[in-house]
Amino acid sequence: MNVEHYKLYQDVEFLHFEFFSEGPNGKIRKIIQYQEFSPGSQIYNLGFGDWNNKRHDVDDTVVTNNKDTQKVLATVAKSVEEFMRLRPKATIFAQGSTPARTRLYQMSVAMFFEEISEHFLILGLKDKEWLQFVKGVTYDAFLLRKK
Repeated sequence: MNVEHYKLYQDVEFLHFEFFSEGPNGKIRKIIQYQEFSPGSQIYNLGFGDWNNKRHDVDDTVVTNNKDTQKVLATVAKSVEEFMRLRPKATIFAQGSTPARTRLYQMSVAMFFEEISEHFLILGLKDKEWLQFVKGVTYDAFLLRKK
């Protein structure tokens, strides 16, 4: 995607990414983590949130409101591209920590669907069934894998 995104910093295995959101609420450290559900499954959960300095962990419920939502989501998408470049057989599972966040992810996928779908198969979970992603349908979670 040719959308403005933040500079990403990643570990050598491309499982942990960091970047900084910059806006009216300051410079906020964001963390993206890919965690395999079970060894050898090649199905990875995409975790995303703000670094919490007090707890020394990632908070996926905080609302930053730094007025840069599209740039932040584009940065997460960039991490997906990098992750999948090294793991072309992997499947990524994504679900927001709240229904509102899942909806935000869905709107971003819909916005860039044509470009994303050129390279990736996108499935949405609806009524406990995985279906091919269709704009305008509300899903509970998403799977993404290379075509």
